[in-house]
Amino acid sequence: MTENTGIPKTLSTRHRFPELDLLRFLAACSVMLFHYTFRGPEDHAWPGHFPHIGQIFKYGYLGVDVFFILSGFVILLTAWQKDAVAFTIARMVRLYPAYWTCVTLTTVALLLAGNNLHRLTPGQYLANLTMLHSFFGIRDVSGVYWTLAVELKFYFIIFLVLAARQVQRIGYILGGWLLASILLSLGGTGGVARFFLFPQWSSYFIAGAMFFLVHRDGPDVYKLCVIALCYVISLGYALNLLPWRATHINQITTAAPVLVALLTFFYLVFLAISLNRRAGSSSSRVFYVLGLLTYPLYLIHQDIGYILLRRAPAALGRDIILLLVIAAIIGLSGLIHYFPEKWLAFHLNRSLLAAQKIAVTGLSRAGRRVRARGLQMKTGAPVGRVPSPGAPGCEIFGLKPSSAPVPVMGSTAVPPDALHRETPNPTPGGASRSAGAPNSAGRVASSDGFAPIASNSSPIVGEEVTSPPASDRFASIAPNPS
Repeated sequence: MTENTGIPKTLSTRHRFPELDLLRFLAACSVMLFHYTFRGPEDHAWPGHFPHIGQIFKYGYLGVDVFFILSGFVILLTAWQKDAVAFTIARMVRLYPAYWTCVTLTTVALLLAGNNLHRLTPGQYLANLTMLHSFFGIRDVSGVYWTLAVELKFYFIIFLVLAARQVQRIGYILGGWLLASILLSLGGTGGVARFFLFPQWSSYFIAGAMFFLVHRDGPDVYKLCVIALCYVISLGYALNLLPWRATHINQITTAAPVLVALLTFFYLVFLAISLNRRAGSSSSRVFYVLGLLTYPLYLIHQDIGYILLRRAPAALGRDIILLLVIAAIIGLSGLIHYFPEKWLAFHLNRSLLAAQKIAVTGLSRAGRRVRARGLQMKTGAPVGRVPSPGAPGCEIFGLKPSSAPVPVMGSTAVPPDALHRETPNPTPGGASRSAGAPNSAGRVASSDGFAPIASNSSPIVGEEVTSPPASDRFASIAPNPS
């Protein structure tokens, strides 16, 4: 039975927003140009110097802020029609294949080029493959991976909402999260709460999720007030008016009016998209492809890009080198997506769904066993014996009171109480056998004849002979990572 969620067709999780695909790609390019034209020369990662465009793209780090708003919007969109397990599978299939490929390529490139800053170890590489390494104090293989730890915290919050089946109340949950973030921002320390709620970045995720709700349900005073408060908190951290901003951002000399103008522009762009009811109703193949390339581009651009910039012939000139390296990184991102990422995603998705099916089957069988034991104890019947028709409690086990003879395979009809009565047939060794115990064929008598059981196990009381259809047991929404 399909539940009517009330979500418009234009908000199908299989539909993409071309506007968001373009924004995602532009944000990744701004971060890439920030590293190549400003951060790289400043840190002597390569000898190029761009006195003019470097001063423009030193604000390119704000592309990360755009990523976080995008995640708030897109993740809530994709999670809305999923349960917690389907959401987890979708995120793993979307994140890990490209990530594993990029971590491996970056590690190999650094080893071949000779990494003089931080020596990579096999343990560090393997820990990075889990994407959980930073939570245990293990250094990133590439510096840009720090944002993935922030994303995982947001995914964990959405997972908890889905597990508690509270997605319909997500608007109020986001409001509570924002209130807690404000208190943590003004209160200094926070310990565990600060770790899980990450107030220095939470305003972007909350705003993005609220923009999705505005697009889905329309604007109202509450949603707009939450977005406005998120905007204020974002400005507070961007301008260093609030503590706990990332230290590498604090080291950049920026102009406050420019930061205010850029953040205001970002929020207005997302507000325009959320208020446009036709947004997401069309598609663009070009924007779609650019959106697909964004993730691997972001993961490989820094260290591999620096290596290419340093190894390029100086005679080409810094501008030509810059353009060639940007083109090479975009091309390599395409190769990563269309070959190893797709192959790994397919096999990872199949493996996770198979594991989910096995887990559901095991839990279902264990649950039936537990319920059967409990019902047996409630009726007072000995463990391993099914009440015969007409006996007290037989209705609990699906047996109807009946005085009709119960047929026994390969014999004539016997009275109903024969299943409960000790028979004089001795088994080898002189022990008598109950008619309700397994016979030589490994079967036990039941109201429907004989139900097969394991030859060395007791009858599972109350367990159905016929399993329900697979579509009922394993119904789930196929992961559709965005």
